[in-house]
Amino acid sequence: MSNNREVRIPAEEIHMFLALQRDNGANKKCFRTVIKDAKIDLQVTETKCKIFGGEWRIHRTVNSRSVEKARKWLLKHLIDFPENAGFVDSVWRTALLQRECKVTKYFMLDIDTEELKNLKKIETLLLLNEARVLKRIKSSKGWHYITEQFDTRELCKLDYVTLLRDGYYYIKTVKGD
Repeated sequence: MSNNREVRIPAEEIHMFLALQRDNGANKKCFRTVIKDAKIDLQVTETKCKIFGGEWRIHRTVNSRSVEKARKWLLKHLIDFPENAGFVDSVWRTALLQRECKVTKYFMLDIDTEELKNLKKIETLLLLNEARVLKRIKSSKGWHYITEQFDTRELCKLDYVTLLRDGYYYIKTVKGD
């Protein structure tokens, strides 16, 4: 009988938080957290940021990750690089972020403008391309739109729009002591 009281929530797909410490516009430090319970893990991530001090931006993966594919990647990696066994927790988070472990195939549009005329132009192009927008998230410099796949050629011609086929979208900014 085990005395381990850690809560284990089985999942086939998971997401991650990424916390980036900001220093005069540049990233200074970062850490990643596997999301088991979004509300609790966000609170834990916020608390860590406050303890470390400074300004942090918390982001979340756009696409979910396959636990099974990541497990296979991890096992192969540890066979090929046994010296990494001492920090398997970090290697596990790296495994989850591998391209082949991505389950969903959503796009993220990183929109670096808040001008209404530019946002209307984006919305018009999305409508013309029959793009389905799943989320619109206010970011520090504009917006992050999470969409299903669509023809992005016209939209990507705009100098204030960057298409990311994977990555992280903005959640919030946290300031520590």
